[in-house]
Amino acid sequence: MKGLAVILLAVLILVPGCNLNVPAGKLLIVTEENPPYNFSDERGNVTGQSTEIVLALVKNTGSDAVIQMQPWSDGYELVQKQPGIALYSTGRMPLREELFKWVGPIGFSDEWFYAKRGSDIKITSLDDAKKVKSIAVYKDDTNQLFLIEKGFTNLDVSDNDLQCIQKLMDGKVDLWLGPSEGLPFLAYKAGINPAEIEPVSYVRRVEWYIAFNKQAPDATVASWQKALDALKIPSQPGGRSFYESAITSYALPRYADDSIAKDVVISLADKTAGDIAADSAGTLKKINAGESPYQDKDRPDLYVYVFDTYVTEAANANNPAVVGRNFKGVPDMAGRLFRDNIVDGALANGTGWEDYVFTMPGKIGLYYKSVYYKLVTGSDGKQYIVCVGRYKDKAE
Repeated sequence: MKGLAVILLAVLILVPGCNLNVPAGKLLIVTEENPPYNFSDERGNVTGQSTEIVLALVKNTGSDAVIQMQPWSDGYELVQKQPGIALYSTGRMPLREELFKWVGPIGFSDEWFYAKRGSDIKITSLDDAKKVKSIAVYKDDTNQLFLIEKGFTNLDVSDNDLQCIQKLMDGKVDLWLGPSEGLPFLAYKAGINPAEIEPVSYVRRVEWYIAFNKQAPDATVASWQKALDALKIPSQPGGRSFYESAITSYALPRYADDSIAKDVVISLADKTAGDIAADSAGTLKKINAGESPYQDKDRPDLYVYVFDTYVTEAANANNPAVVGRNFKGVPDMAGRLFRDNIVDGALANGTGWEDYVFTMPGKIGLYYKSVYYKLVTGSDGKQYIVCVGRYKDKAE
């Protein structure tokens, strides 16, 4: 892993239990869907606060690396068995210490016992928690291992935290041990109001690491740790380091410093609607090719995307890879079904605005965004909803 190499990023769902042949000199970095630390955004990019740090380390160490998304249990097993693999965000604990070589910490999570609001469960110690009927935990997660180490026998194990939350709300378990930082994202993704999940007792803080296969060269691990330590040094006295910025950027959405004017957005949507009405196939093709004006060359955050009436992406100038994907019922990171609302609003009113939370091209973190939409009948007789968004500024 010497010299500056091309960084390849991919989002793949791997078959459970599969073995991979990792090319010599290439590092396979595995992670899971675990917002806000690591997750796939609406464009299909792997992002999140831990991911920002990992990407910076890949760049600064000159590593030739591929990031792949897969279920946690599969990645956890894979990194123990095969050389040339690393796993993040991984909780470091005594039971795991000799299984990997470690680089970190790259962040942290505060873990709480949660109950369904109104349950009246009182937990003042771990011994109190041992007395409840069942506690939902994520399979192979540090919380499961921690409670096993503490002698818990009342654990209900699920494949992910979404299942844990659902069991809690369905009354199938009494408690769930999970992260406070991830709770809003997980609850919204499960279609649950996070206010219905009540913290009842703080348990511990988990520090996140990158876990390398044991056969990773010590020099490689040392270079990554050195690069991480450098990210924690502020570039200016009294300023924030890259590390500090990354681990706080996904806690709450932010406003843009430079917002596109509303009339510019409306004008682009109107032009695109007229083009689709005149030539549906040709216009959608140009949009997916990222041609001007459908993708602004100077403002990457100004672009067109198009839905059909079934909430299937028909065109996207910024990310054509999502074309053909149906987004009905898929929320943003704050739980808002903004795509469903766009289509419903267009069919009912023709035009309108819809607010949501989204990532910004070239920026770290989540941002408030607003999209103008317009219903149009194409030259092919089909109805389309043209969308052009703008990131909101503080004045709004």
